[in-house]
Amino acid sequence: MGFFSSNKRNDSATEHTTETPLVQRFQSFLDKLNARAKEMYDELQTDAQGVADADTDPFKRSFLQFKAGMIAQFTAIIQKGSSVYQEEVAPKASAEEFMILSQLFNNWHVGVLNMMTTSFDQVIERDLEKEYAEIMKAYEHYKHQFHCRQCGGKLEIQTFYFIATYVSCSYCRTQNTFDPGTKVRRIEHLARPLAELRCRPLYQRHQEHRKQFGPKSASASYKEYAQALIREMNGILPGLETQHQHFYDRLVSEYERFDYFE
Repeated sequence: MGFFSSNKRNDSATEHTTETPLVQRFQSFLDKLNARAKEMYDELQTDAQGVADADTDPFKRSFLQFKAGMIAQFTAIIQKGSSVYQEEVAPKASAEEFMILSQLFNNWHVGVLNMMTTSFDQVIERDLEKEYAEIMKAYEHYKHQFHCRQCGGKLEIQTFYFIATYVSCSYCRTQNTFDPGTKVRRIEHLARPLAELRCRPLYQRHQEHRKQFGPKSASASYKEYAQALIREMNGILPGLETQHQHFYDRLVSEYERFDYFE
């Protein structure tokens, strides 16, 4: 038997109060669900950043699993409220009660949904600037410790290599493998998000222009943002300027092909 198991339909024209038993029971039910959601939300505001900070995986896989689990709990609360409303409450309501119950449900649904979608807003999942600084520190350390395996001569590295590369010894011509390691190789996946972070003010300015004047008028501001993005990517990951230029061309092409017609 469901939570709202009464078979009586409240159709009496004399019932003009919002405090009918059905409304009261449903309000109490929603209050309990809301209290649970609020408890979860408050816990996340105090604990979520600590969970993210404790995850030393550069891709934050443990934290993302934790985040997915919490979102699933919020979703379960929303689904429970929706199911009870649709299957056990609405079918038993009079026309007047239905209007009241519908408003109660909508307000509750919006509130819990807002808690779910904003619960991790203040969490800094990755400190990209810190990651970049640590990568470059590791790279510089390896670069200054790099010597020829044959003659022991100090080898000067003039170009940024983030993957294993053969470097010829200027003294004995021996081919040496310069491999800065796994940590440095992660820079390939860091370049774009870090560049986007650094260019966020330009992107926000573009978005404001676009909202006010439309996508076609905002084309120039988008290109300005994209050019700044590529300059940052070139600085973070030198040596891939051609690939970055192709990426710029694709960004602009897709903007002109799709965004113009929104």
